[in-house]
Amino acid sequence: MFAARLKQARELRGIASQRALGVLMGLDKKLASSRVNRYETEVSGIDLDGLGKLADVLGLPMAYLVAEDEVIADAILALSQMNRKERVRALRALIEAPPPSTQD
Repeated sequence: MFAARLKQARELRGIASQRALGVLMGLDKKLASSRVNRYETEVSGIDLDGLGKLADVLGLPMAYLVAEDEVIADAILALSQMNRKERVRALRALIEAPPPSTQD
């Protein structure tokens, strides 16, 4: 999921190439393209520092990039766009909501 979400986020942010993203992360131009390519193809993992830089450059929460599925990723993204008061209200609504049916 991380690799696909990273590639989608890069493209949605209008960052045309893996090299451009790597350079924005502070990587050397000679290594930037191959390093980001390894992340996007899941050949190589990323450490927390690198994940933080990616998230900053993409303007996304780190948790969004590593969420276990699309529903959780979308929830993280929606929450990140709210102010604190709205996030607390949304959390309370989730906690108080009846449990989902097992048919999903």
